[in-house]
Amino acid sequence: MGILGIESRTENWKTVQHFHGLPDEAKGCLVQKLGEPAGILAGEISLELFWKGVRDYADKPGPEQMAEIYNRRFSDLRRKVIDFRATNPPHNFQPLKDHNYVATGENQDALCRNLQNTEIDIVLETPSRLFIGEAKHESKFGGEGKLILVHQLIRRYVTATILADLIGKAKQIVPFVVADGDKLASVKNTVQVKFMLSKGWLKEADILPWDAIEKMVKNPTS
Repeated sequence: MGILGIESRTENWKTVQHFHGLPDEAKGCLVQKLGEPAGILAGEISLELFWKGVRDYADKPGPEQMAEIYNRRFSDLRRKVIDFRATNPPHNFQPLKDHNYVATGENQDALCRNLQNTEIDIVLETPSRLFIGEAKHESKFGGEGKLILVHQLIRRYVTATILADLIGKAKQIVPFVVADGDKLASVKNTVQVKFMLSKGWLKEADILPWDAIEKMVKNPTS
């Protein structure tokens, strides 16, 4: 029970409860469930929570460098979002503003700030993969129109991809979502999730209920 008998409703608290001190066996079980081949050793898996990798990257790359990678890796992202909106009514993305997903000119500084301020709830790293987890409980997926990378789930995927490129590590970026079991159907019907699924950036099997994490901790070999 929480302080003054009030149960915390935040994703951060639920994430800490489930992932802080996650046993090595459970880490191995989780990454294998998310696509890591069998045989991964416990010492090859790193875990961090509430990770701001771009902010903490020691070399502090500049806006031009980040924009160059963005435009090389995601030059058609704005068009993809617009096309998805046009073909998937009625519950869909809001119309994009002129600056959304554009990383040229004066937008480069704003893109850099977006990347530096992007926090990923759960991150696991293996030699070949970077697993980026989104924790959901009460809140919905965010969409801030003032940002270059307006949609929360897409922003985190773009951030992880750009950072791996910056550092020069050939990592497969594997997004996953953890949500309340009774809300999984609603989560899968969320427009950001549907977009990620349609592009193959997220797999439906990688949308997990919280109790799946609990089961991995209690019986990681099952």
